[in-house]
Amino acid sequence: MDTTTLIWIIVGVLVVAVIVVVVLLLTARGRREKRAAAQHERAEKLRAEAREAEMAAREREAQVAQARADSVSAAAAAEQAKARAAQASIDAEKRAAAVDEHAADAEKHRAEQAERLRKADEVDPYVTDERTDASGTQRSGTDASAPVSASDDRRSYRESAQDPQERVVERTEDRTQDRSGTDRV
Repeated sequence: MDTTTLIWIIVGVLVVAVIVVVVLLLTARGRREKRAAAQHERAEKLRAEAREAEMAAREREAQVAQARADSVSAAAAAEQAKARAAQASIDAEKRAAAVDEHAADAEKHRAEQAERLRKADEVDPYVTDERTDASGTQRSGTDASAPVSASDDRRSYRESAQDPQERVVERTEDRTQDRSGTDRV
C-alpha cells in the first residue's frame, strides 16, 4: 500500500464521516422540529381542555343561576295565580250580579211584550180566544202559563233559595250546564 492509496482511504473515511455528520445534523434539526411540533400540539390540547373545562364551569354556573331564576319565577307565578284567582272570584261575583240584572230586564221586556200582545189581541177583531186567531192558526207566545225555557224553571227555583251563596253556586252550575249541554258539578 502506498501512500496515495492510504491518502484516498483517509479522504474516503473523512468524506464518509463528514456525510454522516451532515446527515446527523440534518436529522437532528428535523427531530428537534418534530419534538417542538409535538410539544406545541400537546400545549394546544391542554389549552383546548382548559377552555372546555372553563365552558363547562360557566354552563354549570348558568344552570345554577337559571335554577335560581326559575324558582323565583315560579314563586312569582304562584303569587300571580293567587291574584288572578282572587280577581276571577270578584269578576264572577260581578257577572253573577249582572246576570241577575239582565234576567230582571229580560223578565220586564217579556212582561212588556205580553202586554203589547194582549193589547194587540184586544184591538184585533179576528181574535176569537187567547190561543188561536179567527183562521184557527195556533199563535205562539200567548200561553203565559208555560215557562219560556228551562232556564226560567231554574231561575224560579234559584229565587226561592234563601241563602245568597246558594244562589251563586246554583247560577254557576246552571252556566256550566248551559255551555256544555251536560250537567257538570
